[in-house]
Amino acid sequence: MKEMNMSANKKFLATAIIATSLFGGVSSASAVDTKDAAIARAQAQAAFQSQMSAHINAHRAIVDAHRAANAKALADFQAALATVTTDAELKAAKDARKAAVTAAAATAKAAKAALVKPTKPAKPAKAPKA
Repeated sequence: MKEMNMSANKKFLATAIIATSLFGGVSSASAVDTKDAAIARAQAQAAFQSQMSAHINAHRAIVDAHRAANAKALADFQAALATVTTDAELKAAKDARKAAVTAAAATAKAAKAALVKPTKPAKPAKAPKA
């Protein structure tokens, strides 16, 4: 019974495609092309989403590393403040912190510049109205 039902469904589908092609709606060839194009678009979208996820994770890692470097610079500065006794030592501690923060910012900026944002797949062209 199930085989007969499947056969009837296939016959109905084939009849529907032929009927719409006779009325100028869709030819059987363009129906296949549309299915293939839809599959290709779905695959391109899935690939884009995967690439975008990797891009976001890489960006987060850069931001986290930048924050960690800034936190280390602050901790080192605070540790140096505990032992400072002269103005020269204070200036050296401030300069060391400033240099560490600047280096962290430059490293993060260069890493962000090296990231390439994935390009979004093209939207399908709209079918012309008859």
